[in-house]
Amino acid sequence: MHPSGSIPQQSLCRMTMIQKRPSWTDYFNEPSCEILRKNLSDDPASFFDLARKNLSGLEGVTEKMKWFGDGWHWTVGYYTPHREEPLVVIIPDPLDLQLAMPLDRQFIESIPAKEIKKSLREGLELAQAPFDTRWGLWSLDNSGILTDFMDLVERKLQHLVKIAG
Repeated sequence: MHPSGSIPQQSLCRMTMIQKRPSWTDYFNEPSCEILRKNLSDDPASFFDLARKNLSGLEGVTEKMKWFGDGWHWTVGYYTPHREEPLVVIIPDPLDLQLAMPLDRQFIESIPAKEIKKSLREGLELAQAPFDTRWGLWSLDNSGILTDFMDLVERKLQHLVKIAG
């Protein structure tokens, strides 16, 4: 502060240069789905809406925000009863809207290879050796991938019911 009690013009310029973090990367402020949607351009926003509608429409599945660290930031997670791990997450990255699903070897091996759609194959491969993750990941850049992905989600739900007994 200047001796006269006012803030010098130079300090005001520096203060306005501090930019607010994008809502999906701001750990300290949990955004709503509507705020996350505003960060997306037109096509990704419509895919985001459609994905939310399809996933929220699944029986017994609930939607809630989940922080996934500096990689995925705030996500929209879809959870089944009695499981802490999400069934699916939507990663609302404004540059690459994505869907992610935790996958175990037993589930992946239960899907006949000839029934795995080409659009899903690469994402499934990410959850297998030699990669050090168990998450499949897909860019949501067209409605066709969402249709194929929802088939995979239905299979995963059936698999979860089967292993729960």
